[in-house]
Amino acid sequence: MGRYPQGAASIGQALDLLREVGDRPGQARALANLGLAALLQGDSQQAVGHFTESLALHRETGDLTGQARALGNLGFAALRQGQYGQASRDLGESLALCREIGDRGGEARALANLGEVALRQDRYQEAARHLYEALAMLREVGDRTSEVINLRQGRFTQASEHLRQALALLREAGDLSRQAMALNSMGELFLATGQPDEARARYAEALSLAARAGEKYEQARAHHGLASSYQHSGDARRAHRHWREALTRYTELGAPEAEQVHAELAGDAARV
Repeated sequence: MGRYPQGAASIGQALDLLREVGDRPGQARALANLGLAALLQGDSQQAVGHFTESLALHRETGDLTGQARALGNLGFAALRQGQYGQASRDLGESLALCREIGDRGGEARALANLGEVALRQDRYQEAARHLYEALAMLREVGDRTSEVINLRQGRFTQASEHLRQALALLREAGDLSRQAMALNSMGELFLATGQPDEARARYAEALSLAARAGEKYEQARAHHGLASSYQHSGDARRAHRHWREALTRYTELGAPEAEQVHAELAGDAARV
């Protein structure tokens, strides 16, 4: 449900008990979930450490499904940090393992993240191929909340309908983090179609939900979007404040978007 601090606290207690009784498969699963909580709260170094330890335990016990998921998590962490070559390698290994063992859900998530890597590198045809294949699989296996990660396509009418459907599903599921993700994407769509007031409303709601969930990346995205919406409306003071907030969070996360915000702040200073 996207409430990471509460989840991490419970999983940390479980991990202590699992270590006490020597349950190594259980430890591997707990470490994977702790890694995701750390990553989404902005501690990339801790997250990678947990994922790496989880992968080692899964390899030790011969759990191929666990190995595939751990590699997928490492790929997602590399994606968030802009390490696209490493992300492609880890996700490619995860995809191959998922196909070997018939894990359709894991295969879909690996494809979705590979699509995001391609999208960030402007390889649009490759991105669309991965994302549409992932979307079909996620619907096939009934993974409703994961559909939202496949919705950044650039076809505005189609994107709007996908995002509307995704947000409804995520609200039904109570997933705060992915609601924020969908709302931020809706904000991007409204900005791209020249509707800064509508964009601002979506970004503000995304920021509130991401803050409740403790999800720093979506908080950074929301601040970035709010800055852009205020810039479009001619409110330089508020735009500058939100760019500063976005820069702080992106820098803490080690996210590549920090460079873009640096450039926008420099341009803002030059205009002043």
